Formats: sequence, C-alpha cells, structure tokens
Amino acid sequence: MPPKKKDEGKGKKPTVAKMVEDKTFGMKNKKGSAAQRQIKQITSSAAAGGSAEEKKKQAEKAAREREKKAAEDAKREAEALLNRPAQIQKVPFGVDPKTVLCIFFKKGNCEKGKKCKFAHDLSIERKTEKKNLYTDGRAEEEEVKKKETSDDWDEEKLRKVVLSKKGNQVTTTDKVCKFFIEAIEDGKYGWFWTCPNGGNQCKYKHALPPGFVLKTKEQRAAEKALLDKSPLKTLTLEDFLESERHKLTGTLTPVTPETFAKWKQDRLDKKAAEEQARQAKESTGRAMFESGNWRFTEAADSEGEEEEEDADYIERLRAETQKIRDRKEEERLAALNAAAEVAAG
Repeated sequence: MPPKKKDEGKGKKPTVAKMVEDKTFGMKNKKGSAAQRQIKQITSSAAAGGSAEEKKKQAEKAAREREKKAAEDAKREAEALLNRPAQIQKVPFGVDPKTVLCIFFKKGNCEKGKKCKFAHDLSIERKTEKKNLYTDGRAEEEEVKKKETSDDWDEEKLRKVVLSKKGNQVTTTDKVCKFFIEAIEDGKYGWFWTCPNGGNQCKYKHALPPGFVLKTKEQRAAEKALLDKSPLKTLTLEDFLESERHKLTGTLTPVTPETFAKWKQDRLDKKAAEEQARQAKESTGRAMFESGNWRFTEAADSEGEEEEEDADYIERLRAETQKIRDRKEEERLAALNAAAEVAAG
C-alpha cells in the first residue's frame, strides 16, 4: 500500500481573518451597527490573542500607514504655504504669455491644464536662465566655431552664417567671389574663413547666388568618382587641340613655322608703323595747336601780321594732318593685302 499523504494543513494556526470569519459564521444582519460592533470586538480579541509574528506584522503595517499619512500632510502644508491664493502671474505689456513658464505648472499643480495661457514647457525656463557673470562663454563658443565648417552645415545654417558675417558689405560688382564658392563646395568655409582675395576688402560678393543648392557629401563623392572615370581625366593638351582642329570648317591657313614667322613679322611691322605715326603726330604743329603753346610764341608779333600768320599756320597744320592720315591708310591697306596673300597661299 502506498504511504499516506501527510496532512499539510495540520498544525498550522488559522489567521485572524479566518478566526473572525469562523466566529461570525451564521450571524444575521452583519451590516447592522450592533453586528459591526460585535465583529469589531471579535477581531480585536482575535488579534490580541494572535501570535507574536502576526502582532509584529500588524505593527509594521500601522507604522507605514502613519508615515505615509504624515508625509502627505507635510506636502499639503508646504503647498498651502507656497501656493497662496492671492498669487497672480503677470507679464509685461506686449509679451506673449506662451513664452513665459507657468509658475503653478513649475510647482506641479496647475489646475487649468491646456486652457492655461502660460507655457507648460520647462525648457523655456532653461532658455531664459540668467547668464553666469563669473564665467566667460566666449572662449568655449569660439572653440566650437573653430571646429565647425560648412561641411557640417545644411543649406539653411550656411545662409545664416553667411548673413551673420559683417564684412564685405560694400562691393563694386554683382559677381560672386570664386574663392567664396570654392570654399563652400570644398567644405572649408567656416566662422573664421578669410577670403584670399583681400579678406573683407574683396570687391566681389560673399553671398550665395540665387538658386544655389548646397551639395551633400554623397553627391560630391559621386561627382568625383564620375570625373575620375571620365576620359577627360587622361586627355592631354595635344589631343584636345587636335580634336578642336578637326571641328574647324572653311578655307583656313594652316599654322606652320613659315606662316607663323610671317604673321609675327607683319605684326611687328604694324606696331613699328603705329609708333612712327605717334611720334610724327607729337612733332607736328597739331600737338602745339592742341596744347596752346602757339599763343605764347606769337604774342610779340603785331596785330596785322598775327592774323596773316594764323591763317598760314592753320593751312600748314591741315596739310600735315592730311599727310599723316594718308600714310596710315596706306599702311592699313598694305597690311590687309599681306594678310590676304597669306590666306590665299
């Protein structure tokens, strides 16, 4: 035969609640006042007659309840002292209340909730904190700015930084500085970037052109990879000139050492002729007439002779001027004929 199971409940003392339930079993009208008084007496007598462990648990539970009640009373008294009914939050005229933190929300007891006209955002108070007068934040800001470049900014941040820099306000042209654009595209533009073309004295604009779109790192890397694979990367100057030469159409003169030497000699002759003409102009009476020196040389002559000499002088001046014009025209025609012969040959 199998061994008998031990009675697990045997020897175990009933709890106070179990004892009260057993003693009040069959009692009529338990909700009545007389029955409640009787149940209370039974419960107290059962608890008094319980074990030491049960008494200890009851004492600990009562102590916890007393501590909890004391903490709630202290908190209620503190709130009553701090949150005075007469305290009214005000803002200066013209200030948006939503930019001011609600004092009751800060204490955790604003009853208006979403209907409150003041802000319920603790970050607003951090933004308006007073500056520490014992620390200089400029050094830290400058260190952060030194490490920043346009490579770390988006387009909106880049435009704000460009507008915040006060230099280069007065320019003489609408063209954008090429160094400025290169610095932005290469990711080198930053708070302490200086234009190589004279710094703030650069005559070109240091402002983003209309429609400028800042390229991301990925776009620049893709363009660089595409350019490296392009055949133009390995194209030499000779190949480029040869390809451009084949694009020319019409009857043209090939450039050979002979044709180039002739063209160069014609060009030197033309410059020499222009220099001779200039010197001849300076040595003629035209220059004297334009400068007015002829008035002083003829001031000592008589009035009758002065009029006659003036007329002769003007005639000579006209003749000399016409000679210079004719000589220049002949030189021009000779140069044109020489160029035509070179093209025909």
